[in-house]
Amino acid sequence: MRRDDRGLELTTSSADAAEALSRAATSLVGHRLDAMAHVNVALDADPGCVLAHAMKGLLVVGVRLPGRYPEAQAELEAAETASDRANEREKGYLAALSALIRGRTLDAVSHYETILAACPRDLLAHRLVQFELFWIGESTWMRDIVERAAPAWSADVPGFGAFQALRAFGCEENGFHADAERYGRDSVERDPANGWGAHAVAHVMEMQGRDEDGIAWLDGLKGHWSELNNFVHHLWWHRSLFHLSRGEFGAVLEFYDREVRDPESPLIEANPGHYGDFQNAVDLLKRLDMYGCDVGDRWEAIADLAEDRIGNHAAPLSSGHVATALAAAGRDSAVEAYLAALRGYASTDETDNAARVRSAVLPAAEGAIAHQRGDHEAALGHLLPARRGLWRIGGSHAQRDLFTRILADSARRLGRNDVVDILLEEMSRTGFARPAERLRPPGVAKH
Repeated sequence: MRRDDRGLELTTSSADAAEALSRAATSLVGHRLDAMAHVNVALDADPGCVLAHAMKGLLVVGVRLPGRYPEAQAELEAAETASDRANEREKGYLAALSALIRGRTLDAVSHYETILAACPRDLLAHRLVQFELFWIGESTWMRDIVERAAPAWSADVPGFGAFQALRAFGCEENGFHADAERYGRDSVERDPANGWGAHAVAHVMEMQGRDEDGIAWLDGLKGHWSELNNFVHHLWWHRSLFHLSRGEFGAVLEFYDREVRDPESPLIEANPGHYGDFQNAVDLLKRLDMYGCDVGDRWEAIADLAEDRIGNHAAPLSSGHVATALAAAGRDSAVEAYLAALRGYASTDETDNAARVRSAVLPAAEGAIAHQRGDHEAALGHLLPARRGLWRIGGSHAQRDLFTRILADSARRLGRNDVVDILLEEMSRTGFARPAERLRPPGVAKH
């Protein structure tokens, strides 16, 4: 029996496996490229390590490609062959992996929550439960879990900086901006390469409209991002939002081509359809479109990715973005195929995401399509009654803001200032500073 660097028992006799799993958890929280490499080191050291197999399966599920779920199932089965000697915490991970493969996200969250009730210093469980809750919009639940565990953590616990990053994001999405910035800055001071900590502070600055602070914050950290995974593109998406707010569209297009969606970058070459990268690209192009900025032929490459995602419902927010990309590229037949697949899934599937597709993804998608086609009455018809439930699409306030902007743009074009006023009030209550400036009509691009 070994222990990880936070004192949690591992069913392995290998010190190398135990050390590698500790490193994997820290890398996963920091969005580093080497998380899977550390898991493989653990498996090389101990091919029967239950937690290593479970973690590998969970990393595979985390890429949100159902076609790869058989790989995760194989890891689950490998772990189960040795599960008779696994401890209760490790069995909890196996149960979570099994639930996720079957599309039972809430079951998986409950397993993680149970693990953390007994082992509040389990950094891996903290990272995985926040990931799942974030992508289904359950921000209050996300913060409750991390705050419940906070008394068990202190600066002398290995991984404290990584925990601080998780705590920062839980606070930010619930409007505790001062706490979020404090925890996020602390995580980055302890490890400047912690992408999740940098991200949490960037979110605070986005919500507070602190464009200059946000640019300076991310600019000062970009030199530490060389070992990050595709999440680095999301950090550049945040940087782009600050410039977009300032009307600096030329800078946004430059960042898009060089940092957000460079097809020749090693990360994108290795995984061109990464769901996070896809979301970043769609979001920026649509915002630029609504500001009257010519994005050239950039929609075409993104629409190709969108067509590849038809029938993939593993990431609700990505599903909503598929509609936007296909409509923007004028691919009407693909739009209809996408909607048919989405409606079929929503009406017949029994996974947790199917309910979110019915209540949030479908109205968001239909509203985005109508807006792109200039049918602003239909856009209002889809989005206005559904807007208060769009949190179920997952992602952050800043990401879901795209659909608020689409709705506001259609309302303004129809002269529906009453709707715009309602949206401004709701944005303010959500925590967006100066919402009227955010929803201002498209202006002249600054280059």
